[in-house]
Amino acid sequence: MVLAAFSSCQEDVQFSNPGFQGYKDDKLWRASTMTASIATNGNLTIEGRKGYETTTLTVNSTKVGTYYLGTKNTNIVASFVSTFADAPMNYATIPSVGPVSNVSITAGGLSYISGGEYPTIGGSGSGLTVKVEASSTGKVTGVSFVSRGNGYLPGDVITVDGGDGKCKLTVMNSQVSNGEIEITEFDSAKMTVSGKFKFNAVKTQETSTGNTILNFQNGEFYKVRVYPSM
Repeated sequence: MVLAAFSSCQEDVQFSNPGFQGYKDDKLWRASTMTASIATNGNLTIEGRKGYETTTLTVNSTKVGTYYLGTKNTNIVASFVSTFADAPMNYATIPSVGPVSNVSITAGGLSYISGGEYPTIGGSGSGLTVKVEASSTGKVTGVSFVSRGNGYLPGDVITVDGGDGKCKLTVMNSQVSNGEIEITEFDSAKMTVSGKFKFNAVKTQETSTGNTILNFQNGEFYKVRVYPSM
């Protein structure tokens, strides 16, 4: 029975060469056609199409690495569009208000206690509490979340309330709109691109159809042919 279940699962996630697929709201979504292009500004766009639905991934480079979504960088974005039955649904990883998803350390400050839990002040929201990792001088080198709060926007600068009061965090994105695109291979000789993706995207227009947030998990694109933009 276990072997049968495993075989069935393998068949369910069978991958094509080239391929573009993922789990959209927990259901397998597999593109029937796919393409990629490089714009004159260096942006790489990967697009998968299935009937009346299109999933588009854009990053600002062809370099191997991870690109974070839902930030203030408009050159790194994922979107999904459906044009079925004259009822369009548009989703995108635009900066959105919500609980904090990721932060970057803008300034480490001094005199913070490693393992200590600290409230924060500033920004658009409230309720963010973090646990810090700190050096021997008390400079913050890492943070994890005790409470993600709510009402924060990407770009908010927040002060960790403790130590010398000079540790600053910048909100990268919120849990409402976030995710990442990972380029795992860019073959400049064969002009193909491979990678992975996952994201939460918010609806960008008022309609009575579709959920407010669209989720993609376990996304992959493999050996997608890349063309220069015309």
